[in-house]
Amino acid sequence: MHIVIRVYIRPILNRTLITSLVSDEVYGKHIPVEVVNHFRSDIRMPPTSLKRSKRNGVSRVAKLWPGARIPYAISPHYTPYERALLARAVKQYHEKTCIRFVPRSGGEPDYLFIGKVDGCFSEVGRTSGVQVLSLDNGCMEYATIIHEMMHVIGFYHEHERWDRDNFIDIIWQNIDKGALDQFGKVDLSKTSYYGQPYDYKSILHYDSLAFSKNGFPTMLPKQKSATIGNAKDFSDVDLAKINRMYSCPIESKQQTAPFAKAQHTPIYVAYNKYDDRPKLPSHYYDSQQSSYSSNKPERCEDKITVCWWTADRCRAPAIHTMMLSLCSKTCGFC
Repeated sequence: MHIVIRVYIRPILNRTLITSLVSDEVYGKHIPVEVVNHFRSDIRMPPTSLKRSKRNGVSRVAKLWPGARIPYAISPHYTPYERALLARAVKQYHEKTCIRFVPRSGGEPDYLFIGKVDGCFSEVGRTSGVQVLSLDNGCMEYATIIHEMMHVIGFYHEHERWDRDNFIDIIWQNIDKGALDQFGKVDLSKTSYYGQPYDYKSILHYDSLAFSKNGFPTMLPKQKSATIGNAKDFSDVDLAKINRMYSCPIESKQQTAPFAKAQHTPIYVAYNKYDDRPKLPSHYYDSQQSSYSSNKPERCEDKITVCWWTADRCRAPAIHTMMLSLCSKTCGFC
């Protein structure tokens, strides 16, 4: 089992930290603390639009980087090992897409600054002037870097797609009340899926415990064999979307087929801030099955990456059926 831990809500950057970073090219001069404080999760909103317009991949030409070319400047605070990780991520973009990260020559008004600001975050798509890609100490792994760079290019998270209710269940009662806006859906008037299906394997898909307030899943795939949130690299769909967004001459060689549409009606549950009990949609439970059923799952595998959170309660009557369905390997049910 792969253990995937993501920090979703970042600490607020304070004035002392801002002051200590002024030696880096952009801190202090271009980013007032009032602006830096207006972000949460790994997507930061531009100061002129703190009310977020959600989409999967931007379709406005103004948000794309001209010629798929992204001028960048990098903080001197990275170690040789960390710079090697950044170089590996950039190399993959260069080899698999037509995106080109190029050192800033000094004359480009719009460019990317990569530095250790405060956690992992970026604005989505090109912005006016300097744009910050924050990759702090806890963000320095390959999968996280390419994830954040996809935001820079112009993509939001996969679970924000307009059609997501056909592919995942959102369990609203398990979501931290301060993070409900992270589960909104895309604005179809300003976005494009670039002809690609919903992608459980996307590097931009959060895991099942994203923003959980109680350690129980906040989203689950409707497709029984699917797992979410454990991608270590680009999926074929990720690459196809990047290449179509920027009209690259070569797309991912492997063809992808759309997932089958879910056979049951999407479940919508009203959020009650006074109800702290963990919830799952009803179809994840089998009312005819005993809490201590000896039935074995069809495949011996975990369907979510965070089974270890509740591994000590595998046979608790309240969640036994859920654990049998989602965490059969960790719980030793097979």
